[in-house]
Amino acid sequence: MMLIPQRLFQSDDVRVLLRDGNNCVLHKSLAEDVIGREAYVANHVVSMVLAGEQTIRTYDDAVITVRTGEMVVLPRGVYYVTDLRAKDGRFRSLLFYFDEEVIHRFLAGVRVAEVSRASAPDHLKIRQSEAIKHFAEATLKVYGEGSLGKELLPLKLQELMHLIAPAGGERAFVEFLFRLTLPKRRNLKTFMEHNYQKPLKVEDYAYLTGRSPSSFRRDFREYFGTTPNKWLRKQRLRTAKMMLDQRDLSVTELSYAVGYDNISYFIREFRKMTGLSPKQYMLHRRGEQFTDFDA
Repeated sequence: MMLIPQRLFQSDDVRVLLRDGNNCVLHKSLAEDVIGREAYVANHVVSMVLAGEQTIRTYDDAVITVRTGEMVVLPRGVYYVTDLRAKDGRFRSLLFYFDEEVIHRFLAGVRVAEVSRASAPDHLKIRQSEAIKHFAEATLKVYGEGSLGKELLPLKLQELMHLIAPAGGERAFVEFLFRLTLPKRRNLKTFMEHNYQKPLKVEDYAYLTGRSPSSFRRDFREYFGTTPNKWLRKQRLRTAKMMLDQRDLSVTELSYAVGYDNISYFIREFRKMTGLSPKQYMLHRRGEQFTDFDA
């Protein structure tokens, strides 16, 4: 699973057009479908589909389909699974990642009465206006080589905001942006109990819950009475054991299902807890004999 946009900067399928930290403009281009890619969105993002189709399934089971000529605005901190389907051999999109400072700068110049944060949706899907299509074409033409400085990025993001507002209905867009400026801190206990199986580091969990690593560890001990690493290890291994109690799984499937990228490390940790490797544990549950060679 990827933490984005960070992981996209090294992707062969992505060209960085403008970047300042995690605020950036990216061009994604694929020659074939990508199915079931998991990701956490670390910054707010506008995903503008230029060719092909994108389907997003969020952690709360919402399904968002974005076709050619459409775009979606997603808040930071969302876990999702995405399918990118090529059309006529190509999927292309422009991705605009931005933080709260960009939002505050835009909202400072907007006058909309009676804004309601409560009525704002979890995401916005918008049809690209002709102005936005021209904006996308110009962005690729001018910044396509990725050679211009980051000084132009704030201007480009503000221009995008002002183009989206009339395309999506100014009130709806402004209410959505106001919603994004609500306090970023998530309920740590709820977030961890729902996401401990994701292959994330402690620093990633801190970022996604709106905390520094030190405040995350402090709050974590207050809620759970232990350190994040010890709690994650216990939860992940206990879940792995429960999964093997219910059905047969390959070690690779089991390892990835409970948040371990390193299969050898997972086997060692599982053996420490149970005295058996995952394969030995599965054979033992089925009443079959095993040897020390079973790993």
